[in-house]
Amino acid sequence: MVTNEEILRSQWAALRRWIESSGLLQHAQEQSVLEAWNVHELVTHLGRSFLDVPLLGPAPGAEPRTLREFISDYGAASREIADGTKQLARSFSGDVLAGIDNCARIGFRALDALRTDVVRGPRGAITRDDFILTRVIELVVHGDDLARSVPAIEAPPLLDVSRAAVSGALVKAYVEVTGREPEIGDHLVWIRAATGRTPSEDEALPLL
Repeated sequence: MVTNEEILRSQWAALRRWIESSGLLQHAQEQSVLEAWNVHELVTHLGRSFLDVPLLGPAPGAEPRTLREFISDYGAASREIADGTKQLARSFSGDVLAGIDNCARIGFRALDALRTDVVRGPRGAITRDDFILTRVIELVVHGDDLARSVPAIEAPPLLDVSRAAVSGALVKAYVEVTGREPEIGDHLVWIRAATGRTPSEDEALPLL
């Protein structure tokens, strides 16, 4: 069985190659589909997501939050996240690829050093595996944001295993909220609805 850590590493490698080779960065100063950021800033945010890893520490005996509880705090922190991303993007203005590569190196090095079942970060305790899954969610959701931001270029390689993992995590979060299974078809269509990228008549959506 493929682990979430293996999924994260594979998805990052595929997405990183696409960012460099697809022509995406020729559109760096164009507005993305996210109001807060242009394409350059959204690419920066992908790198910045790895910088949360060194903030984690072991939390033996702590009661971990569910993944849904953990990601539900994103909305309240959205201004802080947006501002931090913009600041980092300015520092990457000369070479965004080198910038995100450095973020990933820092993140994976910290992940290698953190071998404990439960970790604690700024948003509380969570299992190490669920935290890694939050990083996969970042790559898939924002990779798709980039695809929708620049539809003229080839779509990013969102791996089947990554889309399935993210879709499954959001289904589990939905069940935690509603007590029932959502109706889903295509993984990416469901991910877009669950994260508020597309409108839904379901009052339980979006989940973040």
